[in-house]
Amino acid sequence: MQHLSTFRRWPGLIAVVSLLLASSAMASADCAASAQAGIGGAGVQGWRLAEGGFAAWSGMNINIDGYARAYHRQNRQAGAVLHLCVGGEVVLPDGSRYHGSSSGATCTGRFMTDLARIEAAGWADPSVGVVRWYGIVADGEARMGGQKIAGIKPVLQRDGSGFYVSPTSLVDKSITDVADQRRYVNPLRVASAVVPGGLVKAGVAMGSFGVAIRRDKKLAVPFVVGDGGPRIGEGSPALARQAAGLAVTDDITLANRYAGQVDGKSVLWVFFGGPPVAFDQARANDLATAARAAFEAWGGDERLRRCLESVPQP
Repeated sequence: MQHLSTFRRWPGLIAVVSLLLASSAMASADCAASAQAGIGGAGVQGWRLAEGGFAAWSGMNINIDGYARAYHRQNRQAGAVLHLCVGGEVVLPDGSRYHGSSSGATCTGRFMTDLARIEAAGWADPSVGVVRWYGIVADGEARMGGQKIAGIKPVLQRDGSGFYVSPTSLVDKSITDVADQRRYVNPLRVASAVVPGGLVKAGVAMGSFGVAIRRDKKLAVPFVVGDGGPRIGEGSPALARQAAGLAVTDDITLANRYAGQVDGKSVLWVFFGGPPVAFDQARANDLATAARAAFEAWGGDERLRRCLESVPQP
């Protein structure tokens, strides 16, 4: 009855899951895999599954994008769990550029010094330099050496908290204000994963589903595809914690922000493809039910067990 009530409250979800069920009704639990270049992203071998979907062995890096307390001008002094340096690239008047996170010394030293100068100049003065933000919602643009640099003035959240807006690619389109943090997927509550561009080109859309399982824990965690990134192998704190057997929590700190992270390539990621769902922030918790239904439609635990055996391990 819980699943049925969820479908009634989320218009269109039952149709999506019905399509998934129809597409897999005749499928066996087979998981034959063939290598496919370009879909795994940097340093990750991707595999196409014979009866639909894609898989890869990778790590479990933590993607905190979408969290309301991710970025603040005062960094950890204000309670932010990410340093501003990981969210942007500095472009200087002489044409040189560098990522703020290139080293610890750069992060807390050179980056913050240049950031202060650029901010004092109004963010868009080409004679001083700009920051190209990719981890924070930003507007405005400037021309540097004949090249247009967009997304240079970071946007503060509408609630007056002083935190910058941390976005995800999957958004609630009914919330049109980009400064409203509710527009984006909360990574502390929603098990979500990152996909590289090659996988998107292969047909894996934002709002579609998949499953991740650690080789050591054997805990299958269905997820929604919520963001883009350089490679397969990044998940939200909610996904990483569940895969590690830890409880989901809103109490995230500098000490526990990376709980569940896995180095190496001991996590099997499977992306089902298929039709996506539209994200509704008011019903964000229902994504777990939808992801579980998609997992069962794809073949569930039995098919995943076969994938663990048949997808070549690094």
